[in-house]
Amino acid sequence: MATMSENCFHCGESIPKDIELIVEIDNQAREMCCYGCMAVAEQILEFGLADYYKHRTSLPTKPEEFIPEDLKKLVIFDTPQVQNEFVSINDDSSKEAKLIIDGISCPACVWLIESRLSSLAGISHVSVNYSTQRSRICWQESVISLSDILSAISRLGYSAQPYNHKQRELIYDNERKSQLIRLGIAALFGMQVMMIAIALYFGEASGIEKQYRLFFHWISLILTLPVLFYSGRPLLTGAYRDIKNKRPGMDVPIALGLSIAFCSSLWSTLQDTGHVYYDSIVMFVFFILGGRYFEFMSRRKSTAYLDKVSSILPLTATQIHRNGIQEIVELNSLSVSDKVLVKPGEVIPVDGDVYEGRSSVNESLITGESMPVTKTAGMRVIGGSTNIESPLFIKITDVGEHTVLSNISRIIDKASSNKPATVLLANKIVSVFIVCLLIIAGLTALYWYQADQSQWLAITITVLVVSCPCALSLATPTAFSSAAATLMQYGIALINNDALEKIAKSDCFVFDKTGTLTKGELELVQIEITDSNFKRDDVLQIATALESASEHPLAKAIVHASKNIETIRANNIENFLGQGISGDIEGSWYIGTEQFINEHCAENVIPQQDAPESLRKIILANATSVIATLYFNDELRDNSKTLIHYLKQQGKKVILMSGDHRSIVELIADQLNIDEHQAELKPKNKLDNIAKLQDQGYQVCMVGDGINDAPAFAQADVAIAMTDASDITKLNADVLLLNNKIESLKTMLKIVTKTNRTIHMNFTWALAYNIIALPFAIAGFITPWMAALGMSLSSLIVVINASKITTADYS
Repeated sequence: MATMSENCFHCGESIPKDIELIVEIDNQAREMCCYGCMAVAEQILEFGLADYYKHRTSLPTKPEEFIPEDLKKLVIFDTPQVQNEFVSINDDSSKEAKLIIDGISCPACVWLIESRLSSLAGISHVSVNYSTQRSRICWQESVISLSDILSAISRLGYSAQPYNHKQRELIYDNERKSQLIRLGIAALFGMQVMMIAIALYFGEASGIEKQYRLFFHWISLILTLPVLFYSGRPLLTGAYRDIKNKRPGMDVPIALGLSIAFCSSLWSTLQDTGHVYYDSIVMFVFFILGGRYFEFMSRRKSTAYLDKVSSILPLTATQIHRNGIQEIVELNSLSVSDKVLVKPGEVIPVDGDVYEGRSSVNESLITGESMPVTKTAGMRVIGGSTNIESPLFIKITDVGEHTVLSNISRIIDKASSNKPATVLLANKIVSVFIVCLLIIAGLTALYWYQADQSQWLAITITVLVVSCPCALSLATPTAFSSAAATLMQYGIALINNDALEKIAKSDCFVFDKTGTLTKGELELVQIEITDSNFKRDDVLQIATALESASEHPLAKAIVHASKNIETIRANNIENFLGQGISGDIEGSWYIGTEQFINEHCAENVIPQQDAPESLRKIILANATSVIATLYFNDELRDNSKTLIHYLKQQGKKVILMSGDHRSIVELIADQLNIDEHQAELKPKNKLDNIAKLQDQGYQVCMVGDGINDAPAFAQADVAIAMTDASDITKLNADVLLLNNKIESLKTMLKIVTKTNRTIHMNFTWALAYNIIALPFAIAGFITPWMAALGMSLSSLIVVINASKITTADYS
């Protein structure tokens, strides 16, 4: 017999002699001191958080016996060690949790959860994504606890748990199986009811005997019960939840129609008189469940990229120790500066620099670029990309939540939880529409009860079902989900969902030059020294000291050119955005534009008559004299000219705004056929010029590298940043071109056009269907089963139409 522990494994307190409570944790029987600790431990295991016991640094407080049973299971989520798995702390000290919410059946559920939680004190932000069922909740822990938030969600009729990829996959798989089983039972028993209904229809025409008709009614009732109360249970419970919360959703008119039809049929069967609607009930349930199943699968497809991002990183890696020994370790045990080996065919588990080896790497998941990229010693690799040919030895620069892939995942998650204005408008329309529908159904019932009592019930049921605004509520969110997934396939990350609408309305595109229309891979090609006391290496040494902390392409070019020169240090470095840099190196030094130098140096810059106009220049000076002029070459990006031509074909106004010298800007504008260009601009000048364009009525889209364009980005209606994916956390943009290709902008515009056309088509179809179907239903021209079929098909058409965004050709 195993030795019994004297202390509780969960809370550490002594175990009473008369209690024997066991919970199996990590394949070992662990003893608990009370039912409270047992409930909390079981809940930890249920949510896949068993690692809590491995990483905890202190014992939790013991759950008090007076805490309600449901709350006992939730208080564990107030524990810091557990929250480390899925909760982050924001800059304002508020906490942010990522949850997955089970039980969401329509956009009205999302609206209900967001509205109710937003009304709670201490909660600053709530967003729920209908397609992924993921939610982001921000709260002040001093006002409200996470367990209180989870309890509030539970009281609404939903269940919430920490977001975990494996947990979500399990929930999705269970939901799919559950929907299939319910759909199968509805089909199996529904077919039997329909065959009996056909026999009854023909029997009525040929004079069926009363006892046989009653017998078939009872058989139909028995067959309808599992369809209504098992297959249709989500519809009934959803309606009950909406009514209890006083927020009518999609399920209310459907459940009301089903309930009226069933109660009427049951009464007719018991009394052996009147009409029965068992055939309509089973068809209602079958068509509605069928439509929701296809919608569910479509949503799963639209979120496939996010799932792939979440699951691509391996759980283990091959670590190389200092003595050269290789060991397979857990990924979360690695840290910065550790070294790992990635063999051919393996997924690179971390961000890092290659220090040995040469191979091709597939980065398509991050950049959307299908062609492999060659990586050699000294080059950076991104976690989530796949090594193809040969072993790579990598020194880790980022791991875990700090990797590029994790940042991208957070961006997608944040974007998917932001609701565009169109979605919010649609939600308001739907909520009002449902109330109006219930009123119309009531008035219709009253009229037909007085006009023809034999038809009032069937017509009322038809009105309730045929005009349920499911298609209207799906018109926008399904299209946006498909668009976001499609954009990511092309290496375009949508940070703000409002950007789709704003880009579609943009009629003026403002481009920065360096790193946007040009490659941004500047090369120092010439140095003109004007002070004979300094040599080339001296100039590079001083310039490198001033520029060493800058991320600007000019700084990188200088640092690269001086890699074989001894470095020195500059103190009191100050960056003048878009102008230059100052610092102390045995006196004051300045490097930057001609205007910047003239403002800080006693000697003014004398323009060189024979200076190459096609090259970009910056000037190095001290407090008394100009020392040297550095010239850089920067090539145009491939397809920049094609993009500008496309924009002008689409009737867009194109403007080039740059801080470079006028001659260089004029040359680039001439090469790209840009009619309007502005040169020698400071960041504030760009901001003011964009504001003037907006005053003239233009919707401005700013495209830049995001480094010196922050003010202009903030002013523009929508901002698009070029990035190599490593700088995504530094940018304040609405859209990121992760593949760093300017031609992706053309693809994005095509996707945006397709998305907006799809939304317009979906809205038009959904409104037209309801406007046309409702009068026919009120007039009695539509039967109940036709109403169920029409409603399901209208929703299905909207979902299928949205899915075409993903499959369309944007070449």
